[in-house]
Amino acid sequence: MRTLLASLVIAVVLLAATAHAQPLVFVGDVDFAPYSMLTEGRPAGIDVEVLAEAARRAGIEIAIKLRPWDEVVRMLETGECAGGFALFRGEGRSRYVRFLDAVPIHTSDFVLFTMVGGRFSFRSFDDLADRTVARVGGMSLGDEFDAAVGAGVVTVRDYPDQAAALAALIAGDVDAYAGNIDVTYARLKDMGMTSSIVYLPRKLVSQKPAYAVLSLAAALPEREEMAQRLERAMDQMRRDGTYRSIAHRYLLRF
Repeated sequence: MRTLLASLVIAVVLLAATAHAQPLVFVGDVDFAPYSMLTEGRPAGIDVEVLAEAARRAGIEIAIKLRPWDEVVRMLETGECAGGFALFRGEGRSRYVRFLDAVPIHTSDFVLFTMVGGRFSFRSFDDLADRTVARVGGMSLGDEFDAAVGAGVVTVRDYPDQAAALAALIAGDVDAYAGNIDVTYARLKDMGMTSSIVYLPRKLVSQKPAYAVLSLAAALPEREEMAQRLERAMDQMRRDGTYRSIAHRYLLRF
């Protein structure tokens, strides 16, 4: 009997150790080049490399998986993953994630893209009064833009993803597409349209921070300590030039 009990205890301990040894899953957007995308079937991009290096420095074993954006959000809400990237603040997200907001995983500039032959003056939001602007899924593009939309000055048309919004621009269904400069140019390069679609000089949003997060629904007993370790690692990477070296492999502006 004692031998049986001892065997059961050893089995439970081994199972617990095995479960603990499993890497923590972090999820990101599969269609967000150059920040996160699949290259030869494997996760790649600025955010992917930054998070992987931060976790290594923090002594946290992780596995990075890329999924469609709506699935990323769902997994974070339900706790099916330990964490994710890259999320903007807002949309009630603090209800289900702990933002690693000491250091953003990247910052974004948003502008209006137009067809080369359809450029127009954009000095103030009044210049958009007779224009229709495409955006992805109701994305917030800054307080001033949101106020103009709320006041009925700007007409916005939402699309499920960037590909659909750009298709609408090319077809002439909208006058402009409001998007992230780096992400949009990565898509235009793949489409061979970098000389056909350009952006207007005035920015809608400058240096908007996006963050890595930890799911509040996931079973992470040391969540706060883990968050602080990852934040310290990312801060160190900014200071010692590691972030710039990673980003430069994907974007010449770094």
